Amino acid sequence: MSRNSTTDHFVSAEFGPINGGRPVYLTSKSPSVPNLNETFTEDFKKRLSPERAQSQLNTTSVAEESTNVSLIDLYGGEEDDDEELEQAARNSDVPRSSTNSASADSPRRPSVGKDLSEYDRYGFKKHNAHVSQEEYHEWWDEYSRYCIRRKRKWQDLLEKSGLGSDNDVPDRFPPRSEKLKRYVRKGIPAEWRGQAWWHFARGQEKLNKNKGLYDQLLTNFNERNDKSSGRDLEVIERDLHRTFPENIHFQRQPTDNEEPLMIQSLRRVLLAFSVYNPKIGYCQSMNFLAGLLLLFLDEEKTFWMLVIITSRYLPGVHNVNLEGVNVDQGVLMLCVKEYLPEFWHRIVSKQQSRNNEFLYKLPPITLCTASWFMSCFVGIVPIETTLRIWDCLFYEESHILFKVSLSILRICEQELGIARQNHRVLRNKAPSKDDEDIEIFQVLQTVPKKLLDPQNIFDRIIFKRRISLNNLNQEEIDRCRKYVTSQRLKLKNYADIMGNRPSATGGAKRDLTMGPEFVENALSSEVYGFRRSLTAAHWNNSIKEKVRQIRRK
Repeated sequence: MSRNSTTDHFVSAEFGPINGGRPVYLTSKSPSVPNLNETFTEDFKKRLSPERAQSQLNTTSVAEESTNVSLIDLYGGEEDDDEELEQAARNSDVPRSSTNSASADSPRRPSVGKDLSEYDRYGFKKHNAHVSQEEYHEWWDEYSRYCIRRKRKWQDLLEKSGLGSDNDVPDRFPPRSEKLKRYVRKGIPAEWRGQAWWHFARGQEKLNKNKGLYDQLLTNFNERNDKSSGRDLEVIERDLHRTFPENIHFQRQPTDNEEPLMIQSLRRVLLAFSVYNPKIGYCQSMNFLAGLLLLFLDEEKTFWMLVIITSRYLPGVHNVNLEGVNVDQGVLMLCVKEYLPEFWHRIVSKQQSRNNEFLYKLPPITLCTASWFMSCFVGIVPIETTLRIWDCLFYEESHILFKVSLSILRICEQELGIARQNHRVLRNKAPSKDDEDIEIFQVLQTVPKKLLDPQNIFDRIIFKRRISLNNLNQEEIDRCRKYVTSQRLKLKNYADIMGNRPSATGGAKRDLTMGPEFVENALSSEVYGFRRSLTAAHWNNSIKEKVRQIRRK
């Protein structure tokens, strides 16, 4: 799988093109549109990128103060015809400070002909090819009330825990607990996300051990003059303006003489990372990870969060050989086999399933799902759903990515069932294998982009204990990764021994085909077994009710 392609696709030596992490610009009616108040925008500029000029990467260091500001802080109130929503907002504790609020008399930057009401609270367009603006507004009318209620509950939780806040943004959060996990899964308040992610990922620990390193890395990049740094710079420059091109904060306005601040900061973060971790350098999709982080955190914190994501949450996924992608796709396939058996039989043959061939020769479905992991769902699902996944990722670690993937596949499976039934009705016969494969790809490409409401994944699937995939935890994923890694390594070693690859001395390789028998001889007969518990069993509601009746007696 090659990285850094000049196209908008990842390319796999094993699979062929993989649809890349191009973002989806959702449709949601934000409670406010960007408040381009020049006074506050200037303050944001200083905190986002303190004194780092575009032409000089290695200037003064990051300000020491805690950076709680985010793009959310640039928004003021937007008038809404729904009096009930406005009353709920007034009665809630959501801050409406005069500094941040937009009024009719507030000075604004020229919108340059842009209708700011078309953008959501993160600066993305509300509508796209998959969700109309009307659908967005209909969803947001209800979801905005949900956000207000959830923030009240978060404030109550922090107050009971005796935790203070700075300018309404908490600087600490309660100890880990089932209750806090439930709160995170229901969504962290948008304006708290940067600080919450930083806290849960233990970013401050990383920063404290490496103070001043970020600026030093930028200095080192300026001083380097090798081919690898030049290659990374060339690819980074090519990808910069492909990063959220329809997000208002990444766009250059016709009246601006310089690049958008977000683009300048994104360049520095990616260049610093390429120096910090030469084993990865720059890999396509990292621009989207860093770009989304910059909406909520300053440059230095964004850099360290990118380090944490690529090392702790997605180990090996962005390495040069991208073996981590293949390992995680193998893990996902094991999970599909365990938790979605009907869907599994539609994507893998009995022979591949029997001898674990699918761990080496990954099923075609991974052409779609590989980018889910490389981009952490950025551009795969709408932004509110993406951010809910990220909330859980930093609190629960990487197993949540597998749970969400299984949830999406479960939703797609339902869509495929409907499509199959329609095919029978229209053509009076079942679809062929080729037709079914095409249908699977189409559904996997389109259905996730329509998941505007995070509740479709979380409330309807992940919160349901009777759904067996919710038994999956981080310990299980770590075991799966070790198993898949060992199986793939055994096959590679066996291929080397059998001469199926060129020798180290450059000799010609033998003409051996890696067919089922070859794979079966290479891999052990060990079959991975998921750890099951009583909680993994499907609950029978009628039995549960009888038990309750017995207990009451």
